[in-house]
Amino acid sequence: MMQKCYINSVASIHPEENEGCSLVHACEPDYKMIITNAGLRRRMSRIIKMGVACALESMKHYSSSQIDAVITATGLGCLSDTEKFMNALIDNEERMLNPTPFIQSTPNTIGGQIALLCQIHAYNVTYTHRGFSFETALIDAMMRINEGDEHVLVGAMEEINETSHLIMKRMGLLKGVKTGEGAQFFVIGNESDENNPQLKGVEIFMTLGSEELLEKKINEFLAFYGLNKEDVDCLMTGKNGHQRQDVIYVNIENRLFPNAFYSTFKNTCGEYQTASAFAVWKATKMLNEDGMIKNVLIYNHYNNINHSLILISKDI
Repeated sequence: MMQKCYINSVASIHPEENEGCSLVHACEPDYKMIITNAGLRRRMSRIIKMGVACALESMKHYSSSQIDAVITATGLGCLSDTEKFMNALIDNEERMLNPTPFIQSTPNTIGGQIALLCQIHAYNVTYTHRGFSFETALIDAMMRINEGDEHVLVGAMEEINETSHLIMKRMGLLKGVKTGEGAQFFVIGNESDENNPQLKGVEIFMTLGSEELLEKKINEFLAFYGLNKEDVDCLMTGKNGHQRQDVIYVNIENRLFPNAFYSTFKNTCGEYQTASAFAVWKATKMLNEDGMIKNVLIYNHYNNINHSLILISKDI
């Protein structure tokens, strides 16, 4: 039997809802109040500051010694640092390059910075599995709890810049889609601090051949955790404004969950590869604030290739 996993602490840096823009940036906090070392802060790029600050906020009620693992996820990593390094490579004709942008361009930079800053000498891994990145990190966190860890820090971060936005537009990936960015971190524990929501299950799967197979997958997922479709109080879907992609969500709502409360999350955070982390943050807040909701099912897909199901529940 799997050890129960509880979402005991959450933090998020995300955009404010803006219907009129195709590109939305996260509303960032005053980093001086969170990352107090000015020299360290100056050397951090924007996504590193977002990730580190969000992680520190989620850990503020925990000491470093209590964290048994640091697990991070990102789809595209540190885009601005990668772009800076590639431009320097071209401008300097591959000579006399500053290594700092290259070092900070690697996806595991944020996890490493968190460990160094907090002196966490523990399991530390980063997942970069496109639309499955955050879900894979969650699965790893649940496995760590099942193997005996008490507190696992898990989170995701993504950034968007003008260059990457322009490239995606030219590739035809943003028709009707609002792109975004953000960072979300959670402390997952083997015990609930104050009747916190339980992370019951996560499942990932590649493109399915038909809606019937997708429905079968969802029903089997719920049945594994002793639920049926009538037990789902809220269905949270990743509608992003792309007409062809959103049809999948609408059909699932109508055919499987006609009586559930529907919610979305990409209308606020925008579309990006780890947007499901914002969905988990939103679902956790919803369960903590609404005493009538017990089970939230998050269904998301990225470009109709990477599909995921996340079930979060709370005892009423």
